[in-house]
Amino acid sequence: MTVAQSISLWNDFAAKNGDLEFVWLQFMSYRSLVYTRIFPIAKFKSMVGNGRFIAIPKVAFHVGPGDVIAEGVPPSGKFWLQPDFETVYCQPGSKGSRAVIMCDCVNDEGVPIGDCARSRLQELEKILMAELGFSALVGFEVEVVFMRAKKENGGTQYAMTNYEHSWSSMTTEDESLVGMLEAISRTLATVDVPLEQFHAEAAPGQWEFVLPPARPARAVDTLIKARDVIKRVAGSFGYHATLYSRPSPAHAGSGAHVHVSINPIQQEAREGLKRAESFFAGIMTHMPAVLAFSLPMDISYSRVAAGLWSGGEYACWGWENKEVPLRRIEGNRFEFKLSDGFANPYLVLSAMFAAGIEGMRNRAPLRGGDCTKSASKLSANERRTLGIDTVLPKSLDESLSALTQDLDLRKLCGAELIDAYLSVKRTETGLLRQMNEEDRKNWLIARY
Repeated sequence: MTVAQSISLWNDFAAKNGDLEFVWLQFMSYRSLVYTRIFPIAKFKSMVGNGRFIAIPKVAFHVGPGDVIAEGVPPSGKFWLQPDFETVYCQPGSKGSRAVIMCDCVNDEGVPIGDCARSRLQELEKILMAELGFSALVGFEVEVVFMRAKKENGGTQYAMTNYEHSWSSMTTEDESLVGMLEAISRTLATVDVPLEQFHAEAAPGQWEFVLPPARPARAVDTLIKARDVIKRVAGSFGYHATLYSRPSPAHAGSGAHVHVSINPIQQEAREGLKRAESFFAGIMTHMPAVLAFSLPMDISYSRVAAGLWSGGEYACWGWENKEVPLRRIEGNRFEFKLSDGFANPYLVLSAMFAAGIEGMRNRAPLRGGDCTKSASKLSANERRTLGIDTVLPKSLDESLSALTQDLDLRKLCGAELIDAYLSVKRTETGLLRQMNEEDRKNWLIARY
């Protein structure tokens, strides 16, 4: 999109929304926190006019909890926020006074910086299309647990709710939440996020909202918007909506499942299917390193287990199998299950697409399936016959080590991004591990 087209988009939006007072420019940290800078509308219009927005210290990408700078990162340098005006919307509940816009992060010449995962994802999509002749659609599922917050001993504690509840249930207690759930759906529709469906999930207070498919970066933009709307509407009903991966060790956890379809732009259908399989073969090969992005917290690995419908313990795939990390739904469409709400989804998709592109370049065959049951329940010989030979990391330390050693992801995602991410995660993990378990859990629930 040209600069003139971007400005035209903004001008059209502003003309249709005459009550605007403030503009929120946003970008996402490696820790999946949405950073926000707020501008009065007059100041923002002047920035649009001169084509230069706001400079941000480069160290913003390199901080852990408490804004502690990650080890080995220089405190100097800056980048600029570049609004993507295709993402602009009026924030629900603001009575039309606030516009929200997602941004790319660029240098003085307007070129995306190596740290910007959103820009990297868009570059990888271009490679998929221009070099390999395929397009992609991505759809996310939002799993949240609705909890009650209460102030206690100077801190905030979070209590589970909605215990008369199970997968796809509609109990009397579930029905007491329907007004809130419908309000979430209606509000999402007002910001151009029409839900595919929503339903009860397995854990107390856990519900799933299925988002529509879109191109990769736009799908992530939609996911971020949807999560914000869900939290805002839930808050108005007195609930705290959390993405925390396992609030109750006695129940199933929450994921952030990713649906990906790879579609030939021109090729004959059968050849296109073989090439699409190579994309998912690449994800299988690089899955241990991908988990460093998709399961980015210690608690995330409580879901890398058999019997939880979360993906299991081995890199494998199966048709409509809930106990494998890659559930095959159609010939060219898979669901990746081992991702959660702690993850930066731009980074997750960047890693998945880098792995998939490498698989397509190598015309890798899709092994590791068709697995029709939990791979952990197969004999060693049965796993060997299917090509299931990769045990997935059981800890964040293991997946970070796998990422450190994965030279293909390093090449396609960029050394600058990989090194910065590793540094941030190690700093963050070191700080979080100093907390006791209950304090750490409440700290994370409050933020995710």
